[in-house]
Amino acid sequence: MKTYRYNEKREEKQRTNIWDAFVNHLETTYFPGASELLDKQLIAFEYDAFKSCYC
Repeated sequence: MKTYRYNEKREEKQRTNIWDAFVNHLETTYFPGASELLDKQLIAFEYDAFKSCYC
């Protein structure tokens, strides 16, 4: 059971890091605070493109 929890936490940390990298990408591509102000559909499109390139 410990191994499962360890792997689960590790996956969660990796997902968080991917999201943080994406937010950083958005803010350098568009403008600071873009992740909070842009349209949700645009963010979803950009996230899919980001994942296909870097993941």
